[in-house]
Amino acid sequence: MSQFRPSRRHFLRASGTAAATIALPAQFTNAVASAKPASRREPMLMKPGCQSAPTNDEHLSNLARYGVKHICGYPEFGDGRLYATVEELHRMQDLAAKYKIDVDMTTPPFLASISVDVDKHASIMLGESPQRDRDIDDFNAMIKNCASVGIPAIKYNLQIVGDLRIARTPGRGDSTYATWRYSEAHPKTPLTRAGEVSGEQSWERITYIRFLLWIH
Repeated sequence: MSQFRPSRRHFLRASGTAAATIALPAQFTNAVASAKPASRREPMLMKPGCQSAPTNDEHLSNLARYGVKHICGYPEFGDGRLYATVEELHRMQDLAAKYKIDVDMTTPPFLASISVDVDKHASIMLGESPQRDRDIDDFNAMIKNCASVGIPAIKYNLQIVGDLRIARTPGRGDSTYATWRYSEAHPKTPLTRAGEVSGEQSWERITYIRFLLWIH
């Protein structure tokens, strides 16, 4: 059986004819008549953003080229610290501002969506005191400094295994999708250095950091 694939020209011609000959329902025409002109409509609230790194000239210029004006920024951390100073945050903001990009969020150099086997500072999710208390103190310093420079949000992850994947699955066009199927991964996926961790233990560690962040 043959298939008809209408071109854009066919579609516009057909839709124009239909619009001229079909009587629209009254409620539809009333809604159209009462619609605000384009110049008086409320602005769209959605904004394109990006959380990819690094926050440097090359990457920022690429983001600006595609209309991205809001990002999660990645400051430079000196002296092996787990938090950015006010000066480091300002430097990141100034660099982004050069491309008319706002830093709406940032992130510390730990508590990422990675396995504790990879994270060099995993004491919080491993439940290792007193080091996790020192790491939480650094996180509180990050919060304080972000507040000083006007960055309203910090991105972090509280997980042990990271973002698990088994393969790439072909998607639309030439894209591929990150894929995870528990049935195919279990029991081949080895334990992390955290070993067996119950749900109660995991939630205790999450509650511990959130409580200490709250009381500060």
